[in-house]
Amino acid sequence: MSAALAGCSGIGESDGGSTRTAPRDDSPDGPMSGSTTEPETLLLRMNADRPPIWLAEPGEDDGRPTVRQQNRWRNHVIVDEASRADRVTVAEAADREAVDEFLAATEFGDETVYIEMGEVRECFRLELCHVSWSASEISTDYTRKTRPYTDHCEVDESVIEARLIRIPSPLDDDEVNGFSSSIGTGACDRHRTTVDGEGGASPTIPRENSTATETPTADSGGEQ
Repeated sequence: MSAALAGCSGIGESDGGSTRTAPRDDSPDGPMSGSTTEPETLLLRMNADRPPIWLAEPGEDDGRPTVRQQNRWRNHVIVDEASRADRVTVAEAADREAVDEFLAATEFGDETVYIEMGEVRECFRLELCHVSWSASEISTDYTRKTRPYTDHCEVDESVIEARLIRIPSPLDDDEVNGFSSSIGTGACDRHRTTVDGEGGASPTIPRENSTATETPTADSGGEQ
């Protein structure tokens, strides 16, 4: 299990700064959209059979999602205000402090935390290349990296990567109903930007040997 805070997430990577692309205000009421190749992130990597971060709900089971049966699942949580941040629950107690610090450092009202979780083969790690957003959609683009040969791993085993991504726009969980993610094996394109005049988030352009996944709109907000 490990946690890393970085400008561009990777296991064990750390970067004190980040480069942000300023979001656009597309209407007087301001649905915000934009993109960045280096958002501030927190990465948790752990063994789990279901999403390790969720929004607590009243009741005996505390609202934790059930065990996922399908392979390569992905799950999402949007934290758009401080009261919602108070409900964020982490399965591993050791990671609770890091998550709390990341959420506490977020300026809700100007920023949003997007939590994306999914399986990855134990001998690999994902590097976040790009995140784009609009008032109704969030899109991420990753490249898959081989972990150092000195790191013990099992080829046929999987782990969960849970990544908290700080988006520099005040998104509304009730309005975001589309999620997409692509995973490639090439180098990250650090020069991708939002095209002026587009009403939505920048399209994710899959790289060579990439695969794309989309989450149905019914999964809005990541709550189960």
